[in-house]
Amino acid sequence: MRKMINNIASVLEGVTTAAIAGHVRPDGDCVGSCMGMYLYLKENYPQIQTDVYLEEVPEVFHFIQDIDQAKQEWEEKEYDLFLEFDVSSTDRIGVAGQAVNTAKITACIDHHITNKGMAQKNQIVPDASSTCEVLYELLEPEKINKACAEALYTGIVHDTGVFQYSCTSPDTMRLAAALMEKQIPYTEILEETFYKKTYLQNQVMGKALLESM
Repeated sequence: MRKMINNIASVLEGVTTAAIAGHVRPDGDCVGSCMGMYLYLKENYPQIQTDVYLEEVPEVFHFIQDIDQAKQEWEEKEYDLFLEFDVSSTDRIGVAGQAVNTAKITACIDHHITNKGMAQKNQIVPDASSTCEVLYELLEPEKINKACAEALYTGIVHDTGVFQYSCTSPDTMRLAAALMEKQIPYTEILEETFYKKTYLQNQVMGKALLESM
């Protein structure tokens, strides 16, 4: 039987080991939600041994605290809990796909309408702007530290196109404001991860402009 998740604390009862994973070719929302959960557990549940699995993370997200702890190769472990973020189907799970069959409990947090509930416990909110928004609603706001807030804010701004896409709601804006109140460097996050162009991107743009003249 598949159950909804009321809050993250209810999923963590009796858990001593946990694995966190996102989808293949991780984007901002995937990285933000996985690392946000990892940092939240590290801060508030240090007794839970937690591993986070992500395929190679784009360099623009390397500012997120403990991103170097993300594992690119599966370790043969049997976890009490496997948390899947921003994944709509099992074939989209990255390097930790084996945990679906070996973990005692599986839980999925997502916002894709195509996700019909792939885990034993699910929180899928298609109306949400991002998986980071869904995750935030499951956490205790006062327990979200600055590092966790930075990760969650990154995921939200990337899946909303810096609050320009139609998925952006008043709730999204209120949530982003709450994260900003954690004293995160929100301007730098936007500039470095969304607006800043790489040298190669600038070369391509320059060539396109020259050819259009």
